[in-house]
Amino acid sequence: MPGDIHYEVFFKKNRKSAWALNEARDDRDQALRLAHSLIAKNKDASVRVTKETFDPEHRKFRSVPIFEGGAETMQGEKEKTGEARLPCLTPDDLSKPHARDTIRRVLSGWLERVQAIPMELLHRPDLVESLEASGTELQHAVQKVAIASAKDSDAGVHGYVKQLNELVQKSLGRIYQDGRNKTLPEYPKSARFCDIASAIHAGDRRAYSLRAAMANRLRHEKKYGDKLEALLDMGDSLPEDLNVHNFARDEVDHYIAEVIAFDAGRDALLGKCKDLGETLERLACLFDGDHSADALNLAPSAAKRLARKIHGKEYPACRAVIASCILKDLERPKRLRPSSVRDEVRLARDLASRLVICADSTLPADALIKAFSSRSARLLQPEMIDELLRHSRGVDEDLDRLISLEENIVGESNKQKLAGYIRSTLGSPQADAWYVRGEAKPLERLAKLTAQQARILKSKYPAREKLELAATIDTLGMKVIDQTKILNMVESGDRPALDKASGLLRLATGGALPIGNCSADAQARALRHLKSAVGLSEAQQDEGRGKLKDIQSMLQQLTSLQATAA
Repeated sequence: MPGDIHYEVFFKKNRKSAWALNEARDDRDQALRLAHSLIAKNKDASVRVTKETFDPEHRKFRSVPIFEGGAETMQGEKEKTGEARLPCLTPDDLSKPHARDTIRRVLSGWLERVQAIPMELLHRPDLVESLEASGTELQHAVQKVAIASAKDSDAGVHGYVKQLNELVQKSLGRIYQDGRNKTLPEYPKSARFCDIASAIHAGDRRAYSLRAAMANRLRHEKKYGDKLEALLDMGDSLPEDLNVHNFARDEVDHYIAEVIAFDAGRDALLGKCKDLGETLERLACLFDGDHSADALNLAPSAAKRLARKIHGKEYPACRAVIASCILKDLERPKRLRPSSVRDEVRLARDLASRLVICADSTLPADALIKAFSSRSARLLQPEMIDELLRHSRGVDEDLDRLISLEENIVGESNKQKLAGYIRSTLGSPQADAWYVRGEAKPLERLAKLTAQQARILKSKYPAREKLELAATIDTLGMKVIDQTKILNMVESGDRPALDKASGLLRLATGGALPIGNCSADAQARALRHLKSAVGLSEAQQDEGRGKLKDIQSMLQQLTSLQATAA
């Protein structure tokens, strides 16, 4: 019989990977085409196609390889003889959250086309009839679940297919029977939700009945956006009695969560966004319950209505779906602000600050850090750095932009990579030309270097990177000092020795000289003047004692600065 034969496609991505069942097909040609396409897309991969024929006498499948391709051949797999055991055993089990999520994933294409959700499918005979009439949608969904279940099980795909088909038929039969017997509650469009929920709670008190009534009401709404408005209206019309209120609110929460779990449902909630950054801004406002945020001004009214409910600590299931969307969007390779790297960096920082503050078990901080770290790595790609530095007025502005980027970068390895870009810029011929031989005054160039070094020392680079960058700037500063003889000029002339020492130390402590060899050179010159015969003589005079006190204060300050940079 045709149903007793199927073809399994096994796939091995590379030599280090393990063989895994990729998909099972009823048609031989389809299985072979799939195998060839996998090889074409993955040059290091290997595939094997086997024909599985059911032996009714021994009640098991016989496997025969019909195709092998790629670098490796598959060793004989241990025959699976275990019994298939599904976590869902009854139609009621399909209404549980994990089962509905599976239905959403395996039937996502069909559900989005008809703008429906799993909860509706489980309670509306007209949707079930439409699904069965759609052709192979249901069959392929069953096969996907069976393959996934068999992957880590000692039972074969066929066993799971058989169990799943039995469960599906039981569930469809119940929905059809409830429809024929008119046991599913009616929910006229003109009725109030609080009255419907109160009547059901006073009757059989089953969540199944309330869900069926809500599905009956949603049959009038053909698009996800209209369904959201109808569900939010239900949430605004909850019964006053606390037990009934909670009973009804939980179902509204799960219904809305299922709508926005679909891409099309989320788009209906958020409205048209100009880029991924705006999408994330609106999602962050929803997660935080900030219904008055500017980011939601242009969003559909449903977004603000849902944000108010979340602000009131309602709808935890919706908030969990929003958290999942945030993490998923943060990990996408798409740019937040395609038109400007600087705007992208600014937005990433704002989002990180906002989300970390409101992080909780629904949106864990470690998951956020991982997502932002991944996004930070993409900001450090060469083309992004080139765009960041475009239209810069010179190497000093290049350094300014690169150093500013650090506070928006997450992850130690990313900060190390950014430090590499800064190091390359400091060692470039352009840096040497601008700082060492530039047209600006020597002290102005040295002050620029000192300011950049101070920013690096206050940053959160890894300790080794921080010290190396500070030392590189100090080395560049020494080149300026040697080239311009600026410290020799401070020492020249007939001024008192203590004044020369003060002038040198004032440069070292006043932000004119980088910390390191530059400041140490100025300190050594100052001490030489201080310990000279002229300096010691001046220190004995009344006027000199005041100068000496200032010099001692600057020496202590310089020691503190050097210790900070060490």
